[in-house]
Amino acid sequence: EGIRQVSAADIAYADKLGFVIKLLAVAKRNPQTSNNDPEQLQVRVHPTLVPKTHPLASVNDVYNAILVEGDPVGQVMFFGPGAGSGPTASAVVSDILNIAALLKVERGGATKADGTPLLDPLLACQHQHYCAIAPMDDLITRFYARFLTNDTPGVIGKLGTCFGNHNVSLESVVQTDVRANQAEIVVVTHNVQEGNFRQALAEIRTMESVSSIASMLRVL
Repeated sequence: EGIRQVSAADIAYADKLGFVIKLLAVAKRNPQTSNNDPEQLQVRVHPTLVPKTHPLASVNDVYNAILVEGDPVGQVMFFGPGAGSGPTASAVVSDILNIAALLKVERGGATKADGTPLLDPLLACQHQHYCAIAPMDDLITRFYARFLTNDTPGVIGKLGTCFGNHNVSLESVVQTDVRANQAEIVVVTHNVQEGNFRQALAEIRTMESVSSIASMLRVL
């Protein structure tokens, strides 16, 4: 998911709630509950509300960062410029090496049984194993959502009931500007399953008192 859906209103609300919005690429190994479960890997890219106290929150302008977290090292961050002559040249060289990794060369005149040359990768890396990609509906994370609703009694209660029916626990609910009988309601959840959250949103869209779901973002 790109940044098209992020509005100035979301940036302002994030700031009030103690977050900044960053476009993150996330790869994370899911914990295995038993040895019989296949190992799964989360792979996703999307705008994310990042707490202002988090190391990634201070990465701005032309700078990029990679945050690695593991046991027992904890968190390690690589930080540097992502634009300019030097960083661009580095990226071009990286692309050339990736292309070279796909090229194959003859293995010293060796041939297969049918006489065709035996080929080896020009560059290669070894993999221990491969992981299955975890479905997004199984992702456990926090969410931020902004609703435009009719300014009528009981709207927040209806939203809370709907979320509760889908096992979505709310951390905070804020009702702000009321303009032309339209209220803006912002919710932030605890850690919940994405599939449950999306089911709740689908039901909320059918409510007469809800004009639209203006935005939905994940929270780090």
